[in-house]
Amino acid sequence: MGLRNWVTRPIKGHHIGIEDLTAGGSGIPEQRRRRWTLQTMDQAPFQVWVVIVAGIGFMTDAFGLFALNVVTPMLGYVYWPDYRPDGVPTVPTSVKTAMMCSTLAGTMVGQVGFGFAADILGRRKMYGLELVIIIVGTMLLLMSSNGEKNSMAIGGWLITWRAIMGIGIGADYPLSAVITAEFAPRRYRARMLSWVFFAQPVGQLFANVLSLAAVEAYGPWITNTDQYCKPEDVECFRAIDRLWRLTVGVGIVPAIIALVFRFTIPESPRYSLDILQNTQSTLEDTANYYGAPELNPEHGNVEMLHVPPTPDIQIIASRRSSSCSEIAPNEVIDSDSESDARPSDVQLRPAGTPPPQFPPGDPSFVPSLASWADAKNFFIIEGNWQYLLGTSLSWLFLDFAFYGLGLSSPQIVSNIWTPRNPEHPPSVFKTLRDNSSHTLVMVSIGTVTGGLMMIKIVKYVSPKVIQFWGFLALFVLFIVTGSAWTTLLDSSRSGLIVLYVLSHIAFNLGPNVTTFIIPAEIFPTRYRCTCHGIAAASGKLGSWIVQIFLAYAFKSDSVEFDWERKNFGHVLQVMSAFMVAGAVTTYFLVPETRGHDNKSRTLEVLACGKKVIDELNRQRKRDDEDD
Repeated sequence: MGLRNWVTRPIKGHHIGIEDLTAGGSGIPEQRRRRWTLQTMDQAPFQVWVVIVAGIGFMTDAFGLFALNVVTPMLGYVYWPDYRPDGVPTVPTSVKTAMMCSTLAGTMVGQVGFGFAADILGRRKMYGLELVIIIVGTMLLLMSSNGEKNSMAIGGWLITWRAIMGIGIGADYPLSAVITAEFAPRRYRARMLSWVFFAQPVGQLFANVLSLAAVEAYGPWITNTDQYCKPEDVECFRAIDRLWRLTVGVGIVPAIIALVFRFTIPESPRYSLDILQNTQSTLEDTANYYGAPELNPEHGNVEMLHVPPTPDIQIIASRRSSSCSEIAPNEVIDSDSESDARPSDVQLRPAGTPPPQFPPGDPSFVPSLASWADAKNFFIIEGNWQYLLGTSLSWLFLDFAFYGLGLSSPQIVSNIWTPRNPEHPPSVFKTLRDNSSHTLVMVSIGTVTGGLMMIKIVKYVSPKVIQFWGFLALFVLFIVTGSAWTTLLDSSRSGLIVLYVLSHIAFNLGPNVTTFIIPAEIFPTRYRCTCHGIAAASGKLGSWIVQIFLAYAFKSDSVEFDWERKNFGHVLQVMSAFMVAGAVTTYFLVPETRGHDNKSRTLEVLACGKKVIDELNRQRKRDDEDD
């Protein structure tokens, strides 16, 4: 049966309630197979195996992305020991910013490129390839060096291999989100996506814990008295060089595990139905993966479940489309090709017989295939560009603040935790240990706590509502923290630490997760990965902009060491303006994905686009007013 089938099997004695169509499936009408497949997925139990497979890979991505802020201080001690603007060796701002931006630029390429390829070639063909890129990029990064007598530039190698890693990291965003959404039962979809995204703070936590443990392990070889490794202290240089390579290299282990697991995931049934339009193989894959309904010897065969039209489908039933299924409910197909191509009309129905019409969102409705004409109609004529713009801008505004605080956390955290004294800088061992321990407390605790709360709350509150109020909560936190920044540094650093932790809780109990969830739900299968990739890449564009902004704002190469202390509050105030913009964008451009009963709408209904969803949301508003 396999581990994934054991994990996702229906509870003993519980039947999905749909007739087993896998036996003799070649004589079953295509329309009936499609309906059976979609109903089976939407009535299945929580898909633990899908969450595990997607989550392990996403944890690897987060580990690789956020490990940069852990190892960057280590690189300064080894490769730039004479560059000490404040008494402690550090990576030059130009190199550090280039490393961050190259990683994020590579992430953008991976998100858009792999998202588009997954819509064209299939989810399964791309799923796993991104981990291969991460593994190869990490191995090459670990072999970076200055060469014999500085014959090479270590900065160039670090920037190059981080960009390669970024491509693999970015590719996992649309793939993990869309595969999870397309395999998820309707009632568990938001929670499954929240669990997958929870792997990001876990990966971040893993990077901080590992670096702290590694620093403690290498402690005897790292000087605890000097501010930098002396030229004659070869063991100190070697220990820190091994330390950063170990911290980054451990990320290969979960990547390999995730790569093996991903071979257990079949092609997305919805991709096979909507794009390949091969209902026979899709029916068999669905039955094998979810577990076909069993026969009860006491009650006989399981009868075909009669599912009345949902309120969503009833509302849009009058909206007909020419892109409907052409298989009559009682039609028997004479032959069933294993080809990915759609059977011809001659095979499906007698000549002259008008095709049946199904409302968009009905399980029997077959959407049109992707084409330039269809894309123009869907995004331009029907106005769905607004949803793409809304999800993209929301992610951009979020990541401007999230990555501004996240990727630069050692610089910010060290400034918050203890005052910087250029005349008496801390020792090498103390600096490295504090970087890991302080980030562990201030960042990881907040992200993990917020992620766990999100998993619970998303069951009761729609992602749009969470995103809107999450942006507003972050606006308040940034305004308060930014306005009181200098005062709190002088009087209550513990209060500043609490506000910083609350900000990270608000990120993960809000838009940091919902910007990942919503694009995976609201676009049709034929464009779902591409649109999610574009939205995610827009977020990384925001993070790319903020790295440049912080590089110039902090002026870390300047002798004005007190600049951060006096002015970082203004940086937070700038971020608060982006949070307001995110709330406005969410309110006007992001659709509601749940109905009046707070149940998630099916992916088939959401795929109908703006016209249909707007009508459903108007009906929801009327229902709320009636209540």
